[in-house]
Amino acid sequence: MDLTPSLVNAARALAKIDRQQLATKAGLEVETLANFEDGLSDLDAAARDKLRQAIEHFGVEFLPPTDAGPGLRLKFNEQETGQLLGWEGEGGMPGEDDVP
Repeated sequence: MDLTPSLVNAARALAKIDRQQLATKAGLEVETLANFEDGLSDLDAAARDKLRQAIEHFGVEFLPPTDAGPGLRLKFNEQETGQLLGWEGEGGMPGEDDVP
């Protein structure tokens, strides 16, 4: 699925995160993300991959495109997402994230 500006904007709205949070997680400048979302510039394949991984980190799942177009959904509900993000900051050695 092609990562479009409108999908990124919708993913942020669904996850209830701002550009700063997403850009930081993706390793991008906020201005770079803003320009992409606003259709003013494009991202290379590596940046798009990092952006997609960051979006998925916040619990947004990309759905296979249908005749109606691409789609998104939350992998977890708001309470589960909040708990997961809280657990990540509790310290200790980080491990592999194998949450289904």
